[in-house]
Amino acid sequence: MGRSTTTRNYLTLAAAAAAAFTVTSLVSRPQPARAADDAKGKAFFEEKIRPILAQNCVGCHGEEKHKGDLRLDTRENLLKGGKDEDKVVKVIEPGNPEKSMIIEAIEYKNEDIQMPPPKKKVSQKLSDDKIAAMKEWVKMGAPYGDKPVVAEKK
Repeated sequence: MGRSTTTRNYLTLAAAAAAAFTVTSLVSRPQPARAADDAKGKAFFEEKIRPILAQNCVGCHGEEKHKGDLRLDTRENLLKGGKDEDKVVKVIEPGNPEKSMIIEAIEYKNEDIQMPPPKKKVSQKLSDDKIAAMKEWVKMGAPYGDKPVVAEKK
């Protein structure tokens, strides 16, 4: 009788621990996928992010040209990442700007990864407002509009 009570207590404790872990992981995990499809996210993308990508990014990372095998013209392409030799390089962590290489690159924090790249040793760094918008966009889950981003003609 004592043994079955011990077993039952152990199973109850294990079930409670599993439930607590599940609830904790669901509550603490970012939910960027939902934000990626909502109307507010798409409106933010169209107003703030599409112009930044069109003016500064998809000329080199778009449909016609894709340096580093990286395309930023659609969300699907952004999430695929690029390539460095044969290694896939993830450039964005939707919901987490601190872990997103695209943010590191536009902030010019790493001398080896600066986007847009300097031209003739002159910085092409985005304005603080544009960097803040990009961070907010990544935090929102990197929502995109329905059409691909096309490079602005210069």
